Amino acid sequence: MSEASWTPPALKHNYFLVYIPDIPNAQRPKYQDAHMKHSVQLIQDGTIKVGGVLLAPTSKTTDPDFAQNTTGSWIIMRAESIEKVWETLRQDPFYTTGEVWDHEKITVTPAFVAIPEVKFD
Repeated sequence: MSEASWTPPALKHNYFLVYIPDIPNAQRPKYQDAHMKHSVQLIQDGTIKVGGVLLAPTSKTTDPDFAQNTTGSWIIMRAESIEKVWETLRQDPFYTTGEVWDHEKITVTPAFVAIPEVKFD
C-alpha cells in the first residue's frame, strides 16, 4: 500500500494572515456599517480572500449572541507586499477611527495557502 503524497499548489499571488485585536471597550457596532462598506470593495477586487471576527475564549461560533463577544478581526489578504497590506488596513474605518482596532497589536504575516478553498456549512 502506498502512502498518499501531497503536492503544494502553485500560487500566483502573495497572501498574508492579518491578526487584529480590538482595543478594550472597542466601539465596533458604531463603525460596523462603514467597515463593511469598505470591505465589500476589497472582497470584490480579490484583496480580501476570507475574514471574520475573533471571539472570546468562552464563546462558540454557534452562539446566537456571538457578536457581543468579539475581541478582534482576522483576515487572509492577497497583496504584493506587507507594506501594501498595511496601507490597506490603515484605510479601514476600524483603523482610522482609533476606536476599534488596537494599532500596536496588529500582526501581518506572510502565509502560504495550502488549502485554497474550503466550504463551511
